[in-house]
Amino acid sequence: MFVDLGPKARAAVCAIWIAGQAALILTGSMRAEGAFAFRMFPESSTIDFTLYRDVLSQSGHGTDEVRVAEGKWLARDASGTLHKFHWDDRVKDGNIFPYGEPIHASYGARAQLERLSHALADVSAHIDEDAETARLVAVVVVSHNGRSTERVRIEGPWRSGVR
Repeated sequence: MFVDLGPKARAAVCAIWIAGQAALILTGSMRAEGAFAFRMFPESSTIDFTLYRDVLSQSGHGTDEVRVAEGKWLARDASGTLHKFHWDDRVKDGNIFPYGEPIHASYGARAQLERLSHALADVSAHIDEDAETARLVAVVVVSHNGRSTERVRIEGPWRSGVR
C-alpha cells in the first residue's frame, strides 16, 4: 500500500513538504483572496458597482458610455434584430450583481474586484448577438473596512466584430 522509503528519502519528502507549506504561507498575501495568509481580523469591506456598456458613438468616432440598469440591456445583432441581455445569465455569483446596493466583499475587496474583472470578461465573451457593445465597464466604489472609500474603474476586454 505505501512505499517503504529509506531515511534519506523520508527526510527529502519531509523537506519538500515543509518548503511547499512555507511557500504557500509566505506568498499568501500576494494572492487576491489571501488564501494561506494569516489575518487575525478579517476584512470587512464592501463594494458597490455600476455597470456600463461602451457602445460605438452615433457620430462614428469613438464610444459612448451607456449605463446598464439592473444588469439588463437591449442591443441589436448584426442583422438589426433586437435582443435582451441579462448580467445574471452568465454571472451566478450573488456577490457581483449590479443592483445598486453595497455588497460585502467576501475574502476582501481585492478578491472581489478580481472576480468582477473575470465576470466582465466572461459576459463580454458570451454576448455574441450584441453587435453594439464594444466592451463592458464597471465603476466600483470600494469601502475599506468602513473607513476609506475609493473609486475603481474596471474595463472588460474590447470585443471584436462590433459594427
